[in-house]
Amino acid sequence: MYIYKKTQILIILSLILLFTGCIKKFGTDGLTLKIDESELNKPSKDFPIKQDFVFANIDIKQPNIFISDTNRLNANININLSAIFIPNANGVFTLSGNPYFDKEKSAIYLKDVQIEELKFSNINIDKNFTNLLVTNMKPVIDNIFTNIPIYKIDKSSFKGSFVQDVKIENSELLVTFGL
Repeated sequence: MYIYKKTQILIILSLILLFTGCIKKFGTDGLTLKIDESELNKPSKDFPIKQDFVFANIDIKQPNIFISDTNRLNANININLSAIFIPNANGVFTLSGNPYFDKEKSAIYLKDVQIEELKFSNINIDKNFTNLLVTNMKPVIDNIFTNIPIYKIDKSSFKGSFVQDVKIENSELLVTFGL
């Protein structure tokens, strides 16, 4: 009788999750859940980040993460740049990367991060200076997405230990749980 009650509760909870739209697929691979962009963009205590270079100071704001048609996670990062001989400038880094799951930290990070574009809204900056800035910012951006997760699964939850796969398919971030 006790096992029958637990089975009923499990079925009811699964149906509730299914009808709320979180469950993408339930099959032999396991349970696949879709993570919405709103969950990826929760405020983080790690931002803003201030980075000082020899020629400039940069404030990096919270990234806005979204999924594009390229099956990569993208992020727009607002920055404030103050440099020698240049007035304060506001800009946006657009970058992309592939998601991966770190079991020890129970979190999703970005790898293979590529800076796609850098635009400034209130100033025209020489292309050579922009290229230099992108080159110097690449290690900083890599460090951000290596150390700051884009999504955390509660370590006290059983879900973190059952993650099998993280992928992007049809412009959706999917996490597959299984044994």
